[in-house]
Amino acid sequence: MNNKVITIFGAGFIGKSLIFELLQKGYIVKAICRNPYLRGNLRSMANIGQLDIKYGDITKSNSIESYFESSDIIINLVGVLAENSKNKYQQAHVIGPSNIGKLSKKYNIKRLIHISSIGADIKSNINYQKTKGEGELALKDNFNDVSIIRPSIVFGPEDGFFNVQAKLLKLSPVIPLFGGGKNKFQPVYINDLVNGIIKIFEDDSHKGKIFEFGGPDIMTMKEVYQFILKELKIKRLLIPAPIFTASVMAKFIQLLPNPIITSDLVKALKIDNIISGTYEEITSLGIEPKSPYSIVPTYL
Repeated sequence: MNNKVITIFGAGFIGKSLIFELLQKGYIVKAICRNPYLRGNLRSMANIGQLDIKYGDITKSNSIESYFESSDIIINLVGVLAENSKNKYQQAHVIGPSNIGKLSKKYNIKRLIHISSIGADIKSNINYQKTKGEGELALKDNFNDVSIIRPSIVFGPEDGFFNVQAKLLKLSPVIPLFGGGKNKFQPVYINDLVNGIIKIFEDDSHKGKIFEFGGPDIMTMKEVYQFILKELKIKRLLIPAPIFTASVMAKFIQLLPNPIITSDLVKALKIDNIISGTYEEITSLGIEPKSPYSIVPTYL
């Protein structure tokens, strides 16, 4: 067993895959989340004493500080895609990372990895991306050696992108293409992201670097729908619709517990979610990213 202790904040879609891979490599893992009783199924992946699932809320420094005392590596996966009464961008993307940065410095953590998002920018008019950018700065101010990964849409079994769009296509005979469905994505496979995270913290030369992770294919929203329809072997009417229509719909849909679109996300329809070419990419780690065209049909 590897003697290094890795503490992961967030045990959702990405966290589950990352924890599995770390356990396979023999690391001792602490998975910290707000609802640990919902993640008990993760224990079956580990040897006795190799995995601990505990309560912690990154927005409350006193609830997570004890985990830093015995950790070698910290990985923050916490993020909020759509706000609701319990999940706010400012708390999850800014206050939480700031707490993690301060505690990492206090306890001399060897490596700190933070998962952000492509488009993170303090000057953005999209609150999601703006707070992601502010969170990066808060981390850098407190722990300059933090390694930041900005992925595009992450896909894989149980993902919240291709699976959600597939459900939408199954339910509705007519699908609006807001803005003509021209906005672009560069989906990255969950296993490639996980392997990238591990390569980054296992190599100290990556300290303080920013990475943008994207897959080999750039897809428009229209192409995403066409791909899914082909795999599901169904036909649907794809109709171009103005983004204004999405804005009106979002005002009502965002009131639901798990909205598929919000006013903030509507703004994101106007920009592309692809790597900029300014930062290091997943290929610089020796990883050849897999295409959604080859992976998605295996689980959709």
